[in-house]
Amino acid sequence: MAGFSGVAFAIALAALPFGPDHAEAQGEPLAPFAGQKVSVMPVQFLRVDSTAPVKPQNWASVRRELDDSIGVAIAERGIGKKWAYAADIERMAKRNAVYVSDPSSLGAGGLRNRALKAGEPAPPVLINNLRPMIALGDSRFSLIPVELGFAGSGVERHAVLRLVLLDGRVGQIVWYADLPGVASASFGSADIGALAQRIADLVVSR
Repeated sequence: MAGFSGVAFAIALAALPFGPDHAEAQGEPLAPFAGQKVSVMPVQFLRVDSTAPVKPQNWASVRRELDDSIGVAIAERGIGKKWAYAADIERMAKRNAVYVSDPSSLGAGGLRNRALKAGEPAPPVLINNLRPMIALGDSRFSLIPVELGFAGSGVERHAVLRLVLLDGRVGQIVWYADLPGVASASFGSADIGALAQRIADLVVSR
């Protein structure tokens, strides 16, 4: 990737908290990538739960708002258009439909419901779908919001979003975290915005 030498890449990786012991995000683990080109994909899955405030029938609108909020929150931290966001990627995919798969259905199921490790291979179907997108965007890394779920009960109920950073060039997991949102019985616009701000905090703190 232009402007990102092998030495710089090694330094950036050394700065990241890897592996299952770091499933909860701490500090600014994505700060080493703030000046690079990163593709932020659309949220891939909703974990279906009969008690969750988000239901399958309203998932499409919630996902759209969450995708847009993530893009705005990161861009406003000074990242701007150095990163490509879900709406950008969807437009690119439509323009190149012959070569590019649906970015909201990347085949990321293998990144759900288990601990991940830095350096382990990403699911082949995911990498095969991802590579044309990051190639068109001239990026090497992709941040994938894999799954939105909910944890806790009552006043402690909160969203949890699994995030995975992939190196599309070598097809490996670089970092992941299960990022909690604020405690709330609902998941309205304020809650979506707060979760998006927490994602942006992983890149550049407020």
